[in-house]
Amino acid sequence: MNSSSTVSPSLDVRNPSAPPDLSQILITFDSDLHQVRTLIAERIFREESFGELLIATGVSGGWREWDHPDWLIRMLEPESSTMPATTPSQMAEHLVARGGKLYRATLILAIINALSDNQQKGVTLAAALELIHLATLLHDDVIDNADMRRGKPSMPTLFDNAPAVLMGDHLYARAFEMLAECEIMRIVSATCRATSAMCRGEVEQLQWIGDYEIPEEAYFRLIEMKTAALIGCCTESASVLCGKEEQSEEWYRFGNTLGLVFQMADDLLDFTSDPATLGKQTGSDVADGKFTLPLILFREGQGSGEKLRTFINEAGSNERITKRLREEGVLERVSERIRDFQKVCHRHLDNLQKKNSSNESFEILHTLVDFTGNRTR
Repeated sequence: MNSSSTVSPSLDVRNPSAPPDLSQILITFDSDLHQVRTLIAERIFREESFGELLIATGVSGGWREWDHPDWLIRMLEPESSTMPATTPSQMAEHLVARGGKLYRATLILAIINALSDNQQKGVTLAAALELIHLATLLHDDVIDNADMRRGKPSMPTLFDNAPAVLMGDHLYARAFEMLAECEIMRIVSATCRATSAMCRGEVEQLQWIGDYEIPEEAYFRLIEMKTAALIGCCTESASVLCGKEEQSEEWYRFGNTLGLVFQMADDLLDFTSDPATLGKQTGSDVADGKFTLPLILFREGQGSGEKLRTFINEAGSNERITKRLREEGVLERVSERIRDFQKVCHRHLDNLQKKNSSNESFEILHTLVDFTGNRTR
């Protein structure tokens, strides 16, 4: 993906000064998202003994120390029940908490709401692709030797690597079972392509770890495979589910670009946010030898990878690195890149809205684009 995409100067981020909190968007789809959560909890954990097997391998720390979303506690431990939570339920609490606020599911539901008045399988599709994302988080934690995920112990920390990998595989299997229930092979094929792209991206990233000369083109290729491919799959699949196959390619391009926005914003937050807000240690990419767009742009200004190496070694802390990047104007340049890609997203949505009946769901999608590029965590 070439980072110098041409965008229309007449288009701008709809509300860059005060991007909405995702919770404001979630309210619109509260009922459907509740069904997504229920489906994940029921199909993946209550119907399976897999959690019992996994937890039997050993866990450090009490499960009540984990990060539990309130909705899952209410669902798995209703007030009327005096029985302690089963171990699969405990697994559910830990795993689903890792999945954040169901960003991908919300995106899918918003598109379905914009394109179809009556689509009963949207919840199944949304839950399936959230599970694909959740499985990648488990595998990423193993690959990255991550101790924490969203400020809490990661699955490998609690259960060791082998069980965490197997749980990830299990989530993939159940996700594809749900996709099959949508009864559209193109959706299954699209998800297979996205999953393959994520795997290729992880393998290629291993080749660039610690390489101070990583080119900008390689960075965009990596984030397109590792993040944008799945978000593009979400948008493409939602359109196909609604019978809009003739528009699916443009919906994919919208989602793919939105995925680039998402990852660029994430990489910027690694420098500009704080651990309490971000839910993980800032500066982790640099510590892991992953040089993202802010450092690539800084290196281009310095002239060589060796100068970048010297700068990082002499800085010694993420705070000092961030201070220098801000002074050099690098962080603002990254923000400008993000805004450029947001403009492309808005342009795709404007074109797609002309092909479909106009309703407030397209404005929700525009709002989601603004949130994605301007989020704080």
